[in-house]
Amino acid sequence: MFNSLIAFIIAIVISAVAWLMHTLHLSETHVKTNTSDEEGKYYAAVKDASATPTGTSETHQVHFDLVDPECAPEAKLYMIMYGYQIMEETAKHCPENVGNALSCNNCHFNAGNTLGGSNRGISLVGVTEVYPRFSSRDNKMISLNDRLDNCFKRSLNGVPLPEDSIERDALVSYFKWISHEVASLGKYPWLGLKFLDSKHEGDIANGEKVYHKHCSLCHGENGEGSERPSATSIPPLWGNQSFNDGAGMNRLDMASSFIFYNMPLGQPTLTEEEAIDVAAFVVAQPRPHFNPNR
Repeated sequence: MFNSLIAFIIAIVISAVAWLMHTLHLSETHVKTNTSDEEGKYYAAVKDASATPTGTSETHQVHFDLVDPECAPEAKLYMIMYGYQIMEETAKHCPENVGNALSCNNCHFNAGNTLGGSNRGISLVGVTEVYPRFSSRDNKMISLNDRLDNCFKRSLNGVPLPEDSIERDALVSYFKWISHEVASLGKYPWLGLKFLDSKHEGDIANGEKVYHKHCSLCHGENGEGSERPSATSIPPLWGNQSFNDGAGMNRLDMASSFIFYNMPLGQPTLTEEEAIDVAAFVVAQPRPHFNPNR
């Protein structure tokens, strides 16, 4: 009888948690609707301006899978898995091209094989389908390889991969693999970061308080980050081992959005105003200067 009661209580708790997670996810643009061991069923709301005769915007749902790199065809498996490994441990595989203690995975959680949003970092699913595109930062059309170069020069404070390197080919192969399920969609609303609605202006002094209350335990009192026994380290947020001042994360709008949706890791609980304040504090700290001639 006692065991039956315990089992009943556990079932109720599990049901309550599932309901809560479902309710929270309904507020996001991208919702996981079903999962298995290797891949998840997802849908995304996509706006299509040509969906009606008048050209007005219409929203519809699209269905697709997030694909596991280990499920790639044998002929492509090595390159795709190598690209995945580079995303996870960038400096280990590209030591001559990375100039700090960061890896791609620090911003692109799960090697970018997510749909962004809360706890999912910055997605790369579909990134191969949106290039070439105009870059307001570069003030010109850029290719996917150009964008990859920018990541190495700015976020990783290093130098671009050689054009004919196996590492570059592996990364692009990986991007193509995780994007192939969505290649025909034409719209990829989960890419990039969704900027915050708040008009709050960053308060650096309050941001420092928020940082030491919520962030310093992992990222260090002086933003130095920390090593873990696993392959994933906690990245430094300023100083010589962090991203340089030309990186996207050195922008207040991008940093505050990333922090709001993803930090503290696993349980983002900051208000938009707190996220903006702590982003203002982090951005104000010293870091390497971007050298465009690398």
